[in-house]
Amino acid sequence: MKENINKTMDRDDFNKPEFKIISKELNNLVKHMYRKGLYMTSWYGTLPLNQRKQYFYPYFKNNNEIVGQNNRGHKYRSLEFAFDDARLPWYLFWEISQVLLYGPKLNSKCRILDAGGTSSLCSCYLASLGVEVHSIDINPELVANANKISKVMNWNLHSYQMDMRKLDFNNDFFDHSFSICVFEHLHYELKQQALKEISRCTKKDGILAITFDYKNPAPEIAFIGPDTSLQNRLSDFNDISRCFLNTNNFELYGNKTYYDNNKSYLVHPKFDNAPYTFGSIFLKNIK
Repeated sequence: MKENINKTMDRDDFNKPEFKIISKELNNLVKHMYRKGLYMTSWYGTLPLNQRKQYFYPYFKNNNEIVGQNNRGHKYRSLEFAFDDARLPWYLFWEISQVLLYGPKLNSKCRILDAGGTSSLCSCYLASLGVEVHSIDINPELVANANKISKVMNWNLHSYQMDMRKLDFNNDFFDHSFSICVFEHLHYELKQQALKEISRCTKKDGILAITFDYKNPAPEIAFIGPDTSLQNRLSDFNDISRCFLNTNNFELYGNKTYYDNNKSYLVHPKFDNAPYTFGSIFLKNIK
């Protein structure tokens, strides 16, 4: 039976050798960059608290910046080899491993868009593989940090301050696109505009690999805050279809229904610790 790739997060996936390989490569990249005084964003999309000042090394998982600790489930278990679990929990390692293993096959000739992932571990890892990566974000500080990383690491990594509703790239510029836990923060109309723009500048049959909050009772929506509206929720396959397939620019790549394993690893502390998780979806550009 073909494996579900449009699915919810599962910690048991780390029992798979291929997940372990990518996760350890990610972990080694984190250590390598930290030793050079370079820092990717946390799973919350933030740089270290004192990154604007003279930073220090080492920055281990026992540091005092525990990012997003209050929404990790009480049974949270870090990966045994995690170098900085405080900022980069296993959730993020799962997301990146998932989209790399089941998304498009990459090589040094690929040109990739990372939508909303500037300075992220995902964009850094993609660049470390030798592919040409273009990342965008509206935060100029993250863009400046990513450009510093690219220069020091000598990567083919390009970063821009750019709005996802209007991408300043030519038609068919990218082979494939990625977006890690960004779309749940976009209002429904903004999602649709962003999807159309990503479709426009991605080649036909290119893959858009996305991860997102799933069953979050109140995702943090840009310019709105925690939002409980039905329009912006992602809690079942109908929501996923409405949010990601209504533009008619994409079709599901892989399994044609969404697999929910009914496992939740996070909680929302402002909504009675309601459980939620992450999910992945792979879309084929059919414009």
